[in-house]
Amino acid sequence: MSDQSWPARIRAEFAQWVLDLRAEHPGIGASLDQHIAAVRHALAGVGQHSVCLLAYLIGFWDGAHEKGWRAPQPGQPLDFAALRLSALCLMLETAPAS
Repeated sequence: MSDQSWPARIRAEFAQWVLDLRAEHPGIGASLDQHIAAVRHALAGVGQHSVCLLAYLIGFWDGAHEKGWRAPQPGQPLDFAALRLSALCLMLETAPAS
C-alpha cells in the first residue's frame, strides 16, 4: 500500500464515523483536540508536514496492531488508538506538503 493511501484506508475503516460523531458528542471533539495537541508536541522538533504525519500514522497503526488492537465498529467504545488515528487523519487534511 502506498503511503498516501493510509489516511483513506483508515477513514474508510473507522475514522470517518468517529469524526462524524463530533457533532453529536462534543466530548469526542475535545478528545480529538487533545490528541492533536499531543501529536504536535511529539513532532515539535521534526515538523508537522504530511511526510512526518504519515510516518507517525503508519508507525502508530503498526504498533497498535502488533499489540492486538483492532479498529472499533460503529457503536463500540472508542479507545485511545481509534482517537489518535482519527486525529491524525484530521491533521493530514490540512498538513503542508513536505
